[in-house]
Amino acid sequence: MRDTIDVALDQDLLKRIKELGGGSYSLLAYLMDGTIIGVGDLMFTRAIYIDLDLNGWGKRFCFEDRDLAVEEFMKLKTGDDEPTGWVARRGR
Repeated sequence: MRDTIDVALDQDLLKRIKELGGGSYSLLAYLMDGTIIGVGDLMFTRAIYIDLDLNGWGKRFCFEDRDLAVEEFMKLKTGDDEPTGWVARRGR
């Protein structure tokens, strides 16, 4: 079982990633495997970011349908999962 120090450190990391993103991440979360994911708006799309850390992201999936992006974000369970319905993809 995780203790409160670990949870506080986890929250500090999410806060720091959000700050480094310059306000571009509207949602951040940990998945069951420890992968950090986020959602953020781009100029014409909304993106799901997978494998976020202090240096950026590993994969990005862009959606024209902004609500669908949030729905797909909520379905992710591990960093190996991929959302569906995206129009563009970047990263590994």
